[in-house]
Amino acid sequence: MPLKKPLLSLKNYNRTPKTFCPTPAAVMDIGTNTIRLLIGCVKEGKVMRLATNRTVTRLGKDILKTGKLSRQNIIKSIKCMVDFKEICNEYGAKEIRAVGTSALREAKNSNEFLAHAKKIAGIDIDIISGAKEAELTLKGILGAGIKTQGSGKNECKAFFIVDIGGGSTEWIFHEDTKTTIMNSIPIGAVKLFEAFIKHDPPTPKELQRIKDEVKAKVKDYIFKQLDLDLNLNLIATGGTAATLASIDMGIDKYDGDKIHLHKITLPSLKSIYKKMIMLSLRERSKIKGLEAERADIIIHGTLILLTLMEELQAKTFIVSDYGLLEG
Repeated sequence: MPLKKPLLSLKNYNRTPKTFCPTPAAVMDIGTNTIRLLIGCVKEGKVMRLATNRTVTRLGKDILKTGKLSRQNIIKSIKCMVDFKEICNEYGAKEIRAVGTSALREAKNSNEFLAHAKKIAGIDIDIISGAKEAELTLKGILGAGIKTQGSGKNECKAFFIVDIGGGSTEWIFHEDTKTTIMNSIPIGAVKLFEAFIKHDPPTPKELQRIKDEVKAKVKDYIFKQLDLDLNLNLIATGGTAATLASIDMGIDKYDGDKIHLHKITLPSLKSIYKKMIMLSLRERSKIKGLEAERADIIIHGTLILLTLMEELQAKTFIVSDYGLLEG
């Protein structure tokens, strides 16, 4: 499988003095829609970030139709991993851990991708379960400085965390150190887009079908497992949440440090959603804060989050830029 020129320039990532982490390690998240990189170390129980990067490769495209990863997206994803390996080498990160999530869990030819990743990029990929993905996401978020809201009688000690991905959505209910319940729902922004959307912009009927599907999955995968006291903090992580924060803040370019801990109210989310569903893909891709590569699936990720907020009776949510990689 020949590789052509790199997908990205090595100049397009953040630099932090290596003295912060003399012996850095690296983690890659091989997702359905995006491949992400984190280089850093752990100091005093906290993750120190040296470099982060992400590239949309849409590895899981058409997996619902074919059950397989396409050759084109395998090649694109391997190229991305080779580029990320170069960044790791620049930082002297000798230990690299890569984890695969929904697309690699489901594809019939995942072993083919794993073999190419090992042969061409020199990277072993560990395909993790949805439960393990949720567990690592919780670890990453708990180390990110998110605090409970309120005080005294109004203090809220329970967290409901949701990580909306391309192929699956992980959720975690966490209350102090007493209770942690988690699960993985087999819906994601890419999967819903490919299953339900035939028009641009989506029709009201298509959007309602998605909302009905999300509500059904929430009932089956959350409320049948968990009797919720709805006085809780809702925290969202992943590409959908990060993109919505960038849109809400009007940021031209994704900046994880700026969006981390940003709060978005339900009315604000509804306003963003209503604006997006009125626009064609071409028009939507010009929204400030929305990456062009994510413009086709952002509506569906947003609808997952919006439906969850309504079902959980949440008035606001906190965006976390920390999650699986940090965990």
